Order: sequence, then structure tokens, then C-alpha cells
Amino acid sequence: MNDETIKKIKMWKLESYAYKDNVLKPLSELFDMSIEEVEDLLVKNLDMARIESSHSSAEQAKLFRLEKQIELDLGLDYLSHMELLDAHQIDSIREEMINELESSGKLNYESNSNEYRKLIKDAKEKILKILRD
Repeated sequence: MNDETIKKIKMWKLESYAYKDNVLKPLSELFDMSIEEVEDLLVKNLDMARIESSHSSAEQAKLFRLEKQIELDLGLDYLSHMELLDAHQIDSIREEMINELESSGKLNYESNSNEYRKLIKDAKEKILKILRD
């Protein structure tokens, strides 16, 4: 296959709705560029195998970011370093929040949404209960 054919195949994959919504749109917003510019960057920098796997990689990245955001919003890093909570307790708190977000269909959360803020507030209350008992 020539380079132009490979480029067309890559662009065809990037045109799917799910791919645009889950990969291109977040990158477009992150770098403040058009979806077309992001498409061009991906075609230039990724081979077909990476383009094929980047949708699942983006889903994993969302979960990773969510875990980190929860950790930051709850101060789990401080609690760990100060040895106020052990690794098992921290993992349990984080996983419980993620499970609640998944079961409510809010895994693609907005960190300033009322639902997310309520979950954070409830988790902080649980942490305080653990620390007080």
C-alpha cells in the first residue's frame, strides 16, 4: 500500500462517531484545536495499530484521570503520606467512588457537577468517620 492509501484508511477509522466523541473531541478540547487538526496529528504520529487501539487507550486514560481526580479531591495523597490511612483503605475509598459513578452512569463525570461533588462530600464524611473511630 502506498502512503496515500494508508492515510485514507486511517482517516476512515477516525471518522467514526465513537472515535470522534471519545478520542478526537477530548484531545481537541485539551489542545484547543479543531478536530480536523487533531485527526491530522494522529494520522501523522500513529500507525494503524495504534489508531485501532487508541479508542480503548482513551477509555483507560479517562479512568486513570478519574482516579487521580478523586485522589486529589479527597486528599488521599496527604492521608497516605501522613499514614492516616493505609493503602488498602485508600484503594477501597477510591474504588467505591468509581463504582458509584459507574453504577449511576456518571463515569464521564464533570468534576464540578452536583452529583460528583455530593459523592466527594460523602466520601470525606466516610474518611472522617474512619479517622474518628
